[in-house]
Amino acid sequence: MIRWISGIALGFLFLTYILLSSSLLFNFGLIIILSISLYELIKLRVLSFQYFLSYFFLGIAVLCLYFYELERSLILVAVLISVITDAFAFFTGKAFGRKKIFPNISPNKTLEGTIGGVVLSVVINSLLIILIIQNSLMAFNTLTLVFVLFISSLASVFGDLLISSIKRQADLKDTGSLIPGHGGLLDRIDSHLLSIPVFFALLEALK
Repeated sequence: MIRWISGIALGFLFLTYILLSSSLLFNFGLIIILSISLYELIKLRVLSFQYFLSYFFLGIAVLCLYFYELERSLILVAVLISVITDAFAFFTGKAFGRKKIFPNISPNKTLEGTIGGVVLSVVINSLLIILIIQNSLMAFNTLTLVFVLFISSLASVFGDLLISSIKRQADLKDTGSLIPGHGGLLDRIDSHLLSIPVFFALLEALK
């Protein structure tokens, strides 16, 4: 119950932060997110390729949010891609999950849950963009939009696996205890570390 309550509260907090914060507050928030995430990473004290790669993607993700600060609706989509992928991967995995795909890194992740999360993220985000958000992504044709959302959603899965592999190397369940029921901040933004850079890289490449 604590996990659900804190998750909903965190979701409303980030939604307000993305859509309603001033430019100054938004950029201050990026500094806070970066600082806490770096602190949690440093505490893991793991020497591996994945560990150093996570620093790189964390920095790139924060820079993407900084440079696209004036296009908040794009940032909202970038965040929703990972959120919806994670949420529906969990539900479809619980309902239909049978085949474990990375048992040594993320024991609960199944092929069925991953497919469900990615497919539903593409469908739901496409509908949100077309019917509600209506930002510059509307300039893409349907196939291109689906491609961007699909690759970004897939990237979110590997972002999650990246941090999970580091936690396994450090023999830890969570990166911290900041968020009740969820662990550290890095535990909540892990999937964004890769999906955000991939999303904005695709936007630039396909303009």
